[in-house]
Amino acid sequence: MSSHLAVLTSLALAIFFSPETLVLGLIVASDRKVPRLAALAFALGAIVGIAFATGIGLWMAHAAGAELGTRHGSWPGFVARILIAAALLILGAYRAVNAFRKKPITDIAEPDHRPGKLRTSLTRRFPRLMSRMDPNADLPVSQRIARAALAGFAIYGLHPKIFPIAIAAGHQIVQISNPGVRGLGIVIFVVISVVPAVLPAIIELVKPGAVVRIKESYEHVMKDRGRWITAALLLGAGAYVAYDAWHMMPGR
Repeated sequence: MSSHLAVLTSLALAIFFSPETLVLGLIVASDRKVPRLAALAFALGAIVGIAFATGIGLWMAHAAGAELGTRHGSWPGFVARILIAAALLILGAYRAVNAFRKKPITDIAEPDHRPGKLRTSLTRRFPRLMSRMDPNADLPVSQRIARAALAGFAIYGLHPKIFPIAIAAGHQIVQISNPGVRGLGIVIFVVISVVPAVLPAIIELVKPGAVVRIKESYEHVMKDRGRWITAALLLGAGAYVAYDAWHMMPGR
């Protein structure tokens, strides 16, 4: 049981130290009209997003027969473990490369920001919707709050750098047979994961207007260290899941 909790903690910390999550939350909390409401909406959207992605991981694990109870798992369960391990290892290696190259942290609020291929494609297909997601767009209060909530859900529930981690967490949770320990694992993962999403709202409530200065300091520190820490956590978790797959391989 302790090994599963350790993996869940590592996965949660990988999200915790991911620069993109807190940076986006700080950008949302710097909204010109409703910074507090935007920050709270972002936090709520993030909580729903991480629950959504983790729930998909739980469903995938159940569908693949990854539950504990037999000495050797099924082939679908083995394949699911291998795919999750590969995703974590690739993501960890990607983080390490970005840290080594000192790649800048994406800041969508910067005027010279160049959107990625996915955002460019979505903008071309849904120009009206994507224009409302622009943090510099002048929107009514209700739409600003909705935009913040959608941003929180997207970064925690759909982002390609966070989604595989939540899937892996759901897979690990299913393998905990004790209901009490399983509940503890869920609490550990969710609470640690959403700290970066909730923190901007807390900062804005305690010290309004401080998020801009904090964002600059955070980017300076986490551009290097955060990515290295996240890379190490993901590589370690990926190695564990790979070993678990080998250990539970049918017919071994």
